[in-house]
Amino acid sequence: MLPRPTPRLGWGVLRTVFIALLAVHVFISAWLVASVDAVYTEGRPAPTEIHSLVAIDKDRTAIDVSVERATSLFIYTLSRDNDAAAEVEVDDDEEGPTENGSPSSQRDYLSLGRGLVTWTLIGLVLAEAASLTRKRGTNALRITMFSATLLALFVAFPACYVLSLSDGGSVSENSPGNELEGSAFVHTQSDTSTHLRWLGVEVQASFSGYDLGLVEPANRENVTATVPQPGSEDASSFIAFESTFAVEFGKNLDALLYVPFLWWVLPSNTPKVFTEEE
Repeated sequence: MLPRPTPRLGWGVLRTVFIALLAVHVFISAWLVASVDAVYTEGRPAPTEIHSLVAIDKDRTAIDVSVERATSLFIYTLSRDNDAAAEVEVDDDEEGPTENGSPSSQRDYLSLGRGLVTWTLIGLVLAEAASLTRKRGTNALRITMFSATLLALFVAFPACYVLSLSDGGSVSENSPGNELEGSAFVHTQSDTSTHLRWLGVEVQASFSGYDLGLVEPANRENVTATVPQPGSEDASSFIAFESTFAVEFGKNLDALLYVPFLWWVLPSNTPKVFTEEE
């Protein structure tokens, strides 16, 4: 193992500059990347495939959606009755939407997460600069800020993203199949499984049900009450859907892992201990 260089103030200044550059590199990169790969496996929309990519950085959420074999989905959309709906029980205690169509209690979790990551990155650089003063406690401060930055990026920000999905944020509204389990489907079945993957998590989901929008108005009450017989006209309203939702950290976030390495190869003078006489 190579010997550690002699601590010098110049090393500390150079280390602070490098860490500041790493912080800027992370700050301008994508922090979280989410993808959705979905396919209609049965029913009139099949075999349409929908692919969506969501990249979230410091100030915006970029969404790219592509649809393959879209002809069947296009015909399905035109042929169904959009006014069809099944009876849905509504909780009287549930808070209704505000004038802009969103719940009044909805929070902008992504903005909260962005602010947390931004301030911890700033704090990381300032703590590193403070360590050059050789005052007591500055080393502990930079370790604390480094840990806080990792927690903000790898724990808090993904949690804010998940909360934005569950709270009806704009990201979830652009996810394919988001409203598939709407009130127009009856006799629905769904299944969800979660798997860990490298630097992320993957959720596999499936959904099936009978779309009342494809059923004649006179038969909708019967379809709602009982499952259509196989081979019947109403049975053709059956729709099945499978999707894979994956969330991964940005590829450039691992640059922060170089910070402890820089602490070792570019050591500055140890903190000075001030006595009462000083």
